[in-house]
Amino acid sequence: MRMDKKVYDINTYKNCNVKIVQISDIHFSYNYKISRLRNVLDKIDVINPDYVCIVGDLIDEYDIVSSDEFSFFIDWLKRLSSKYKVIVSLGNHDFIVKKGKKYCEILDIDWLLNIKNDNMIILNNEVYSENGINFIGYNPDFKYYYDFKEKNSIKYNNELSNLINNLNGYNILLLHTPSMITVNDNYKIIKGFNLIDLVLCGHTHGGMIPSFFPGSFGIVSPYKSLFPKCVRGKKRYGKADLLISSGIVKLSRKSNLTKLNDIYSYNINVINIKKI
Repeated sequence: MRMDKKVYDINTYKNCNVKIVQISDIHFSYNYKISRLRNVLDKIDVINPDYVCIVGDLIDEYDIVSSDEFSFFIDWLKRLSSKYKVIVSLGNHDFIVKKGKKYCEILDIDWLLNIKNDNMIILNNEVYSENGINFIGYNPDFKYYYDFKEKNSIKYNNELSNLINNLNGYNILLLHTPSMITVNDNYKIIKGFNLIDLVLCGHTHGGMIPSFFPGSFGIVSPYKSLFPKCVRGKKRYGKADLLISSGIVKLSRKSNLTKLNDIYSYNINVINIKKI
């Protein structure tokens, strides 16, 4: 089981000196290979960051939360937050279940809120501020997103604008899907986006391409489009650096191809932010 560790050094004129580990797309489910999560924690211990940011899709499907197996994942999250400040935003799999051809919204995230503590910060359209850093966690209406396939709707832009407006300090946006920023240069019409310094995303599963290939393109996107652009790595949008995690797991249980996850490495991004 290979790890794909990417290190990014980001300079800023703001008063911010911090090390962040970014992970995403854990997709915990039945028959999960728990050695993967043990390895992730071991690697994080070696890195010893100030913050761990988890950018959505902690679970694969909602039914897992009532299983006996789920206790391991809860214990893993508790152990992680006993060592590090953990900032969590949510993804589509955390909110949505599919029944037939329809998507249904699950608003119950009590399983996660029950382990919330001073070191486990859950951001559901909220801002957490500490040491001159604002962590902004935006979770769009994922059911609306699935039903209407609007990646750059006015609805999302207005919601995000209201969340990030009038923030001072070093501003980090946790946003599960990067399409809200990248598609059609949508960042240009989000009011207040010029206040954002760093955007942390996941969702794309690295375009299902092995990590040793250079560039930010992929083979297939979560929307089933071929050869998508900007699905991994680092890019610049306006004044903000955008970092996309390729995820801990590439294939969800719905694909019936979970055994192929062992072919792919799991991604950990290390972000060193330094004042110049």
